[in-house]
Amino acid sequence: MNHTEPESMQPITYSVSKGLRAGAIGGFIGSIVLGITGEIGAIAMNQELFYTTIARKLGFADSSVLGGWTLHFLVGIVAGSLFVGATAAIRRFALTATKKAIWVGILGGIAIWIVVYVPVTAILLPADLTDATFGGGTFVLHLLYGVVTAIVSLPLLRRMVQTKTAA
Repeated sequence: MNHTEPESMQPITYSVSKGLRAGAIGGFIGSIVLGITGEIGAIAMNQELFYTTIARKLGFADSSVLGGWTLHFLVGIVAGSLFVGATAAIRRFALTATKKAIWVGILGGIAIWIVVYVPVTAILLPADLTDATFGGGTFVLHLLYGVVTAIVSLPLLRRMVQTKTAA
């Protein structure tokens, strides 16, 4: 009897370049989810959206809303690309199954929050780092970003990689 796992359950090995490409798409989707969720939070708290404030601080003036969202998507694409590319380089963190993608996504979200969000906020909006509600909320949003990015990237990686099936 010839038993084979379904193609979606077979372990995959992918290159850094494939990880970069899948991560760019996953990061874009992750940034959409983070952005919409952040917008809902900003409305609920009667505050300006963080990306708009950053764009205003960078001199975007009347184009701060468009500029802020554009910067947000660009950072999301680059961060997602580097995050998933790194999972190819560090095989322990390779996205091989949905359950693993969730915990690797959580770790990626934490790393992105520390490496991107905290320094940018410290430079441009340092008071936001002292607000526990805001800091905690952005931390959770970045966890969400990491998980969405990893989960979206996994099926893309599976499609990019030739899997071996028993003949």
